[in-house]
Amino acid sequence: MQRFHFITFIVPCFMLLSASAELSVTTVFNPPRIAMGDRAQYVVEIKETSNSKQPDVDRITSLPISQTGGLELSNGRTSSSQQTSIINGVAEYSVTQQLIIDAKPPRVGSFDIPTYTFQYKGQTLRAPAATLSVVERPTDAAPTTDELIFLKTDTPDQLYVGQTTLIQLKLYISEGVRLSALNSFDRSADAFTMSELPDSQESTEIYNGRRYRVLTWPLTITPIQTGEQDLNFQFTVSAQVPGQNNRRDPFGGRGLGSSIFDDFFGRNERFTVYTEPTQVEVLALPTTDQPSSFTGAIGDFAMEVYTDRQSTQVGEPIMLSIEIAGKGNFDRINGPSIPDSRNWRSYEPESNFQPRSPENALRGKKRFDYVIIANQAGTLEIPGLEFAYFEPEAKRYTRLNSPPIQIEVSPSNKPVTAPAPSVPANDIRSIEALPLQKELSVEEALFTLDYQPKPTRQSGDPLHDSRFWMVNTGTALALALLAYKLRRKRRLAEDRAFAEHVQAKNELKVATKAALQAVEAEVFYARAQSAMRLALTARTRLNLRTACVDQITATMQSEGLCAENIESTRMLYASADALRFAGTKPEADLSASKQALERILKSI
Repeated sequence: MQRFHFITFIVPCFMLLSASAELSVTTVFNPPRIAMGDRAQYVVEIKETSNSKQPDVDRITSLPISQTGGLELSNGRTSSSQQTSIINGVAEYSVTQQLIIDAKPPRVGSFDIPTYTFQYKGQTLRAPAATLSVVERPTDAAPTTDELIFLKTDTPDQLYVGQTTLIQLKLYISEGVRLSALNSFDRSADAFTMSELPDSQESTEIYNGRRYRVLTWPLTITPIQTGEQDLNFQFTVSAQVPGQNNRRDPFGGRGLGSSIFDDFFGRNERFTVYTEPTQVEVLALPTTDQPSSFTGAIGDFAMEVYTDRQSTQVGEPIMLSIEIAGKGNFDRINGPSIPDSRNWRSYEPESNFQPRSPENALRGKKRFDYVIIANQAGTLEIPGLEFAYFEPEAKRYTRLNSPPIQIEVSPSNKPVTAPAPSVPANDIRSIEALPLQKELSVEEALFTLDYQPKPTRQSGDPLHDSRFWMVNTGTALALALLAYKLRRKRRLAEDRAFAEHVQAKNELKVATKAALQAVEAEVFYARAQSAMRLALTARTRLNLRTACVDQITATMQSEGLCAENIESTRMLYASADALRFAGTKPEADLSASKQALERILKSI
């Protein structure tokens, strides 16, 4: 008997730990009987039911699997489902994890995986025995499933953390195979962020002497953790495979080799296709000789800097544009910093990315538009700017520098005089005596205005006249409101972080209302994700509008939000991804998910 320690995969188990947790384990070969040359799947299912509100994450790094006869076990993958129910205010969590291990027999015969035990969350679990039967393949048998339909990808062997690259996910379908549906899509890529699964591109290809119809999905991936990282993909598909005349059924019934529809229609099957086990070595960026201007750009780029004019007037805006073109992770590129100067005012840039093609977001150009306003006449010199990036092929940093730009600034046609002299803070009356030496804004005028009400027609004390108080109180409130609005308007124009905060709060109101009013699950989850991103953007004043779930939960942790709401956020994102990528209906009903969203948003 050979002992097999399955250490080639890591299984994330999103289950909850509590004293009342109930755990159960089942094992099975799927299918239990195959013909020689085919593969089966050894499935270990762990189910946990808990009423705890303090979920945790546990990981299984190995299983003491023993088997006989040299059965080859490989390509460990996971499939999980979650269910949450709330009864009388008490939450109950049910999580099912499937550990899917490919089994390839070396010969005809019977292969056993006997009972074994393993430790999980401090408990000893017992995995029941399972048996796989392998028979001779008939001489007139159809090609194996692996030959008829399979999945391949061109993942690189090595990447740097933060380096975005384009890969091709290809589904090969042999001639004569009718693909009925792509039921679900899954991936084992915890250490990567990636683009959404786009529409497939169809072509034909000769592979190992056989013609295939090929469905191709271009994906961009970006590693976020260093070390050896798993990167595997799988589809669950439904397909019809044409039968052959006089085919013998080695199982005495339906199996991979035949079905009741073989004589005419062919066999209709639902099975999983997957990429070969793949690991990518993710390297850390070197810290030696890292420029201070480096902000995370990785690839190969060129830079161009220009202005919309060569001359201007004092107080008039100049548009300074910086274009970064080439190939790389444009989503992580920030514009170079404009140095502060007493000769001008500058504002945070607006950015715009133009990909070379809709299918490839790695090639294109990104433009940053800065507004600069000169404060004085003369020759304004914008100093040279620096943009640094890392070249993964050359394994080095590269600096791009622009030459200085000179702008001729003429005096403004508008009246601009010297600022008023300073006034002691305790000398309020001195403000009234100062001559108006500069053109004041309306807001400034409101705060320096010496308001004196006109005498009333009454000869008595105006302080005892109700009309006096009504008029002056109303005037004061109006002036205060006007001053507040003007100050807010100016801050929105000058303080970009504050403007982002206000905009996010306004967008959040719309997104929250739209999510809670949604009647379709797909619409709700998309709007729920947007609402959670906007809520954190408004709270932190960081732009998290496109953040992934890891960034969202990490931000929630740094902000001190409770673990229950963080886990609820993960569950909502998991339900959204399952619905978007796999078409899987979430276990939790829509009303419960809306309640969870409201609770999360209130905590933020």
